[in-house]
Order: sequence, then C-alpha cells, then structure tokens
Amino acid sequence: MPAIDLDCKEQVIGIHPGQKGYFAVLLKAGMTVKPALIYSTVSTVLAFIGMVIGVLIGNIGDSITWVYISVDGMFLYIALIDMLPELTTVNTKQGGTPLFHLVLQVMGMILGVSILLLIALYEKNLMNILEPV
Repeated sequence: MPAIDLDCKEQVIGIHPGQKGYFAVLLKAGMTVKPALIYSTVSTVLAFIGMVIGVLIGNIGDSITWVYISVDGMFLYIALIDMLPELTTVNTKQGGTPLFHLVLQVMGMILGVSILLLIALYEKNLMNILEPV
C-alpha cells in the first residue's frame, strides 16, 4: 500500500519521473513550454482519474480479472499500433536484404512470446524460488 500511496502523491503533484520524460519528449518534438506544460498537466490529471476509477472498479467482486484483461488488451493494441509501422520501414545498407531484418524481428517477437509463456507456465515454481527464506 505505501507504494500505491507514493505513486498517487507523485501523480497528484506531477513529479513522477515518467512525467518529466514525457515533458522532454514534447519539447524535443518542437512544442513550446506552455503547451507542453498543459499537455503534461492534462496527462497527470487523467492518470489520477484513471487510478481512482481503477481502484473503485477493482474493489467490486471479481472485476479485477476484467480490469487486467482490458488493460492488457489496450497495452497490446497501443504497442502494436506504434511498433508495426516501424517494422515496415527498414533502412538496409547497400547490398543488404530486408529479409534478414524480417527474420531478426520475427525471432525477437517469438523469443518475447516464449519468455512470457514460460513465465506463465512456471509461475508457481518461480514464486517458490524467489520467495525469501
């Protein structure tokens, strides 16, 4: 609970380390300071509202499973929408083949999915290993 409390305080007063990073990205993208502060503030307020809604929904019976499913789905959607265009714009060196990059990217995705599958299958054993003695 103290971790949630600290995160909530950081979100409310806007000093969460991620917020500084978002602010820097907005400035780097060419936004002036005033609109970047406004966007950053709106992002902080919406994050806080989302946290409150999540806590309220999470306390309703078995709804936490549906919250996890929804958040995971949104995370995958946003990640794939952002990642897939990057995968199709590969700059190969002269004489290089895009096939190598495709194989490398597919192998990376298969490795990531395999690691997640192994963690899911052996979760109980991992918890026993990582449990303090």
